[in-house]
Amino acid sequence: MGAKIFSANDKKSPIIKIIILLYSLPLILMACSNKNFEWQNPKKLEDYWPADISKCKIIATTQLNRQLDIENDANFDIKNELKTLFEKLDAEKKYNSYYTDCLKEKGYQRNLVK
Repeated sequence: MGAKIFSANDKKSPIIKIIILLYSLPLILMACSNKNFEWQNPKKLEDYWPADISKCKIIATTQLNRQLDIENDANFDIKNELKTLFEKLDAEKKYNSYYTDCLKEKGYQRNLVK
């Protein structure tokens, strides 16, 4: 028999499953659709792109960590699983925003890969 995430007696479990599915579905679809795009900068040699992309990932991670330090004064152990899941999804969206902003500031554009 498989492992059960929610017990059969938990009346909130169908609602929680639906909320998780509805909240994560757009993120999954965005992740799948992003595979056909890559960041390119027509003003720089292609040899410099990986270094800029790596720098922006580091910058985004640093900004996200600072933001999370500011927002999270509470102890994660006392939060419920659903709230923790939403916080992780929000953190992923913030990271992607910081990363995108960094690349755009450096002159990069998302172009369709042929």
